[in-house]
Amino acid sequence: MFVLAAVSASMLVSSCGDDTKDPVKEYAAPTLTVNDGVTNMNGSLTLDTVFIKNVVSADTDRKIKKLTISRAIVGQSTNTIYDKVYDAKDVVYTHKDVIAGTINIDENDIITYTINATDDKDKVTTKSFTVTIKSVATSTQVLLGAPENTTNLYRFFGTSDNYRKYTAGPNGVDAARNNSSKIDFIFFFSPAGSVGNAIYSPDYNFGAGIGWDSEISNWATKNKTLYKLSDLSSSEFDALQGSSFMTEISAVDFSVGTLDRIANLQTGKVLAYIKADGKRGFILVVSQAAGSTGTIVLVAKSEL
Repeated sequence: MFVLAAVSASMLVSSCGDDTKDPVKEYAAPTLTVNDGVTNMNGSLTLDTVFIKNVVSADTDRKIKKLTISRAIVGQSTNTIYDKVYDAKDVVYTHKDVIAGTINIDENDIITYTINATDDKDKVTTKSFTVTIKSVATSTQVLLGAPENTTNLYRFFGTSDNYRKYTAGPNGVDAARNNSSKIDFIFFFSPAGSVGNAIYSPDYNFGAGIGWDSEISNWATKNKTLYKLSDLSSSEFDALQGSSFMTEISAVDFSVGTLDRIANLQTGKVLAYIKADGKRGFILVVSQAAGSTGTIVLVAKSEL
């Protein structure tokens, strides 16, 4: 006599073996950090070198196979400036891109660097870094009051903080004594002699009881700014931008004939200046104060 035993489905599967397989591991693409996460910067027309710092890591059990860097400028061809094969879990590499004499750049050009990190499974991570060519900062009209002007209390200004202006004294957000390190230009009007409207260096020696002596003597920082009269016209000043600005300012010889004060400023005159940090520029006198209660109006263009 034969006995048929019931066989469950689970027993049947067990007896036949398990045909399922372990899932294939999904590897992540490489991690890539460029210039510590900063994605853009400004550079002037005098920019010599751009540094591209790359920190790359492959996923567990993977390695970096290739690192590629390309450079592109709108209207110009794209160039591969670095292409290297690796066999490493981690790659740290800073590329020094010397652009001076290599590529042509102009004001407002944007240089785009594209960085590709590829692992041994051909997974790619891409990051970009841009450099905007910006050589010149232009102020709006800077209005400064003469010493007895009780409406316009601004007497000083600098190129930082978007040509911010400052008032005399230690109190308030715009107080000069609290911001002396940011002040590059001082305005003072005096009817004595031929002083009239005058622009001074912050380190100018006014002498006891004269001009802004009592104010400046309390400053923690007294920047040095030197001036020269320029032969530029107001219309030529207005036209300066980018390469034309750099050409004009580079033609000014600041090694001779500079002054820490220029007095008797006249409407339409253009001054060249060099600041304590070596940055240069021009200032146009739009209009002059008619007296000690008046206001002078200036426009500045500065090298960034």
